[in-house]
Amino acid sequence: MSYRTEEKFTINSSRLIEFKDSLFLKGAKILFPKRKIESLYLDNSNYQMYRDSIEGSLPRKKIRIRNYKDGNYFQEVKISSTEGRFKTSNQIKEERNSEIKKIGLFDEMYGSCKPVLFVKYEREYFSFKDFRITIDHKIKYFSYHNKFLGSEKHPIIELKATIKKSLNELMTDFPYPRTRFSKYSNGIEKLLIQ
Repeated sequence: MSYRTEEKFTINSSRLIEFKDSLFLKGAKILFPKRKIESLYLDNSNYQMYRDSIEGSLPRKKIRIRNYKDGNYFQEVKISSTEGRFKTSNQIKEERNSEIKKIGLFDEMYGSCKPVLFVKYEREYFSFKDFRITIDHKIKYFSYHNKFLGSEKHPIIELKATIKKSLNELMTDFPYPRTRFSKYSNGIEKLLIQ
């Protein structure tokens, strides 16, 4: 398991092309082709993962099934702890994906967890120095029963590195105000006011 550090910021949609041009001028490279992502998040009946995220409780988790729209499914767990953040990702078969959608799964920390939220978006991947940069845009939220809940107006930029790296150097190259942003938390807030 390797811990990582992450920083996020948002830019106006009208400046996205300008931002990507600046990435290339600085020497960034495309890491993977752009792809559409669909994440199905799970939580218990009290939405405890959401509540822990909002309160900043440690340790906490987010559990999701991620589909890269290519027929491959991954069961992912993002863990935030006092030591740092890390993610586990295990590819699962379509049968297991269908089973989780139907009955959920059991987590030792949160108990019985059921599907609650879909988040769909486009992601672009870049590498710059020893960092990975992702740009998420066209972010849309849907209830598990596919009711449209809303969308984000602006792209979210995420800077990722191993915990041994200092992101201050990268933030010097990209002097944007940092933001706390969680697709899951934003989506659940929209779901709970429906």
